[in-house]
Amino acid sequence: MSTKVMSTIHSLKKFLEQYYSDLLLVSILFFFFLELVSDFIEAIYALCLLTLSLNENVLSILFFFSPLLLFFFKKRNSDKALVIVGELMVVCRILTPLVVQNTQIKMITSGIGVGCFLIFFPLFLQQKYMGDEELNGVNLGLGLAIGAAMSILFRTLGSTIDITTYSLFQVIGWILAAIMAIMILGMFVTEQKMDLEGSASQKESISSLKMIGFSFGIIGILMMIYYSFASPTVISRWTEGDYFFIILLLILMLTFFVIFMTFRRDLLVKLQPWMIWLANAVFILTLVLTIFFNQIQFPSSAGSYPITTPPTTLIHLILLIIMLIFFPILFVDFTLISRELYNCKPSIVKLAGSFTLASLFIVVMIFAHVFTTVYDYIDIVGPLFRDMFWFVYLIVGVSVGLPALFITKRNLVFRKPSLTLGSRITSIGIILITIGTVLAAFLTTPIPTTPETTNSITVMTYNIQQGYNEDGIKNLNGQLKLVKSINPDIIGLQECDTARIANGNMDVVRYFANNLKMYSYYGPKTVTGTFGIALLSKYPIQNPRTFFMYSKGEQTATIKAQIEAGTKSFNIFVTHLGNGGPIVQQEAIMDELNGKPNVVLIGDFNFRPNTEQYNLTTITLNDSWLLAGKTNTDFLDDLEYNISHRIDHIFVSSGISVSECNFIVSKESDHPAVWATIELD
Repeated sequence: MSTKVMSTIHSLKKFLEQYYSDLLLVSILFFFFLELVSDFIEAIYALCLLTLSLNENVLSILFFFSPLLLFFFKKRNSDKALVIVGELMVVCRILTPLVVQNTQIKMITSGIGVGCFLIFFPLFLQQKYMGDEELNGVNLGLGLAIGAAMSILFRTLGSTIDITTYSLFQVIGWILAAIMAIMILGMFVTEQKMDLEGSASQKESISSLKMIGFSFGIIGILMMIYYSFASPTVISRWTEGDYFFIILLLILMLTFFVIFMTFRRDLLVKLQPWMIWLANAVFILTLVLTIFFNQIQFPSSAGSYPITTPPTTLIHLILLIIMLIFFPILFVDFTLISRELYNCKPSIVKLAGSFTLASLFIVVMIFAHVFTTVYDYIDIVGPLFRDMFWFVYLIVGVSVGLPALFITKRNLVFRKPSLTLGSRITSIGIILITIGTVLAAFLTTPIPTTPETTNSITVMTYNIQQGYNEDGIKNLNGQLKLVKSINPDIIGLQECDTARIANGNMDVVRYFANNLKMYSYYGPKTVTGTFGIALLSKYPIQNPRTFFMYSKGEQTATIKAQIEAGTKSFNIFVTHLGNGGPIVQQEAIMDELNGKPNVVLIGDFNFRPNTEQYNLTTITLNDSWLLAGKTNTDFLDDLEYNISHRIDHIFVSSGISVSECNFIVSKESDHPAVWATIELD
């Protein structure tokens, strides 16, 4: 090898040794994991959505069992394997946003990335035994907090969609990927140096049961953050809580944790183990109660409906605030568990066994979470998860809280940190993330401008298939473009319940409202298990409420609100009936709007013209399609779309004049967009 090449390699090693940072590596590592696991589950769900059933794509869930491969790793070569797996994860993170137009490939790349993380992380724990156990544990806790803060920042900038995964903003992701790739190489060089110069500290034994408990704790914490806290809109949609307030409190608590652990973690010695146990108990209890009190326990008797969503009370708000304040205990737990694992130095075999079991837990809990919404489409098992959203979080919470019982006074002893350049950079970095997040939340909040006096308004109904087009590809911008081409004043959306792990924890209603500069009301809280309806308007939405209809299968709901346009006040109703448009549900809607003036009823009714439900509706209301001079025997354009098959309708009460009504059939969704022009004079 030439002298020039040797000199270049030596300079590269020196650079890597000088600038390598464990904290920087793990911060990006956790952020990428949150992105990849979100994309992975979203892709599987999208491909199953097309068939409304579990299909062969569910088998990709096997990527979660990648820790099984650790059984085949040799200790001598595990450092090289660590680099290879880490760099492969980086490649998968770069590729996944680039293949969004092919959901199956996206599923594979993100699945491989998740699998790489579940191999990399246990190996990382095993390889770090030559270093400072205390500092290693602290870095993992800080890295997870910073990774979560980055997720909140980039999702807030993108109106709940991670801005680093689309358009030109992918450059941000590429830069982070390059940094992580360099840090992985730096870790390899640093570890090699430590192998030559360092010496392992006294190894402590760890029982298999304790090892499994710690692995479940680590995985439970990662799941809890992925489920909701890395995307604050999820919590906002649980509770109808103020989005800005939730973001502000979350990011401030993250900042407090990072600064405290960076500069004054030695103060933890003043705590007793029971205080950590209590903090975990308070967090888990308030989390579960926050969800439970926002759920509705739906009765089985049809005579008990309709049920109107009860108002949010002071108790709801108090529970939410306490939960958010105690949220950093997740990172305290992660720090203490990681430190203990470093101290015990478990073998690769023990790590492989415990993380494989924890991976099984991931799979079960992901299915459980998704089943709380799609229970009606999963035979036998599905119905068990109806109204059990709170229980899923209880189980994950228990997996987080139980390992805290192993914490002793010794685990709370930390040295007083020295003030270094690294600690200053860490504090400045989290403060900048906080400022950026708060500004992003403020700047992306829509400020609607009520239209000037006009002679007509355009009302639109659109089932957006949870943000996907006919081919199962995420299609928010395509749907948004279609909406903008119609320029409606009032929009009723159906299947817009996207603030869940099944849809990548993004909020299509907030995204649409922000980009259209419209007022919005989400409708049923996501904890109720509905597929989501929402009302958007250029005019202020007054007295919005949601009521639920009797449902044997999937739970259904209707929004009712008042909107003043010009000199008229309209009673707006938005609904999505269950499969087949059960007449009992339509009867409940008709009873609710009976006697109200200027009614506009829009939605996906799942019934066609001249059915019993349609005839029941048109006794009181008029079909805007017919008012506009169309007939039920028309075919739409040259697409051979038979109007007699339509199930998306706009009904209006007598006295409302409709001058135009149209369908736009496109591949942007599996439903056409329907809009009508209502004359105000």
